[in-house]
Amino acid sequence: MILKQNIPYAALIYSALDLCEVMLTRSQTLYPFAVMSIENDIQSVFPLDMDDQAQGGMIENLQLQLAERRMYTENTISLLVYAATVSTPMGEHSDAIIFNITDSNGENTVTLYPYFHEQECIKLGAPFTCDFSD
Repeated sequence: MILKQNIPYAALIYSALDLCEVMLTRSQTLYPFAVMSIENDIQSVFPLDMDDQAQGGMIENLQLQLAERRMYTENTISLLVYAATVSTPMGEHSDAIIFNITDSNGENTVTLYPYFHEQECIKLGAPFTCDFSD
C-alpha cells in the first residue's frame, strides 16, 4: 500500500514496513530507525548508543546520522521512521507510523500510515501525506 508519489521509494517503504510489523507485533512499541538507499544499496540505520550523545533523542540522533551519510554521496534517499499519535478532524486518535522521506535533492515528504492491533498482527490503514504550513 504505497501512495503514487512514493512509488520510486517502494523498496525502502516495504523494507521499513516489514521491520515496523516485526517490532509492533513482538513488543507493541515502535522504536525510531531509518532506511537508506545509497547508490541503490539499501541499509538500515539505528540510533547510536545514547550514552555517547551529549543531548538529543533517538530521532535527532538518526537525523544527524542521515545528514552525515548524505554528505558522502549524491544518490542518497532516506526514510526516517518513528511512531506518533494522530488526531482526525473529528477528534479521534489513532496510532501511526511516520515516514519522513528525503530524496536525493534534499526534498522532504511526510507520509503517515495509521495502524491498529488486530489479534496478533498489525493492520495498516490507508497512507496519506500532510502539508505543514511554515
